[in-house]
Amino acid sequence: MEARRRDVLKLTAIAALPACARSPLVVPDSPNVKKEIAMQTRPLMTLRLDTAPTQNLGSGPHGNRVTFPITGGTFEGERLHGKVMPGGFDWTTTRADGVLELDLRITLETDDGALIQMTFSGIRDDKAEGGPYFRTLPRFETAAPKYAFLNRLLAVGRGEIRADGPVHILEEVV
Repeated sequence: MEARRRDVLKLTAIAALPACARSPLVVPDSPNVKKEIAMQTRPLMTLRLDTAPTQNLGSGPHGNRVTFPITGGTFEGERLHGKVMPGGFDWTTTRADGVLELDLRITLETDDGALIQMTFSGIRDDKAEGGPYFRTLPRFETAAPKYAFLNRLLAVGRGEIRADGPVHILEEVV
């Protein structure tokens, strides 16, 4: 049982890597046999956020804290689409090494009225080797039966800041 748990944890950790969707992963089936599997994802949604001016809380013991109030936005994908409710926040901390840690909490409302809580943690590194790096690990919670699949899935995301605000491309790990 411990080997399986370790394998699941390896897969979860690898999912956060930028090229994980195309990289093969070798997972032992038994101590003497190795099996190669590729991480697979499928599009979940594109999330566009509207933000108000930032709130700079200043430098504390863990780094510089800045919040981005979420005033709205939209999301769309094959299985769900709708709007982002106002009132969410992206709490960020800039570490000593310049990397920005993300902690987003928002409420999504689907076009048919279902509410979905969405959170994600992630990092943004504008000075990363090979160009800016912006990756997230979204989680969802809803009571709506139609969208209950969100409660059970693991997702990864990549994002960028555009002229019209932050945009996140989210993929479901299958």
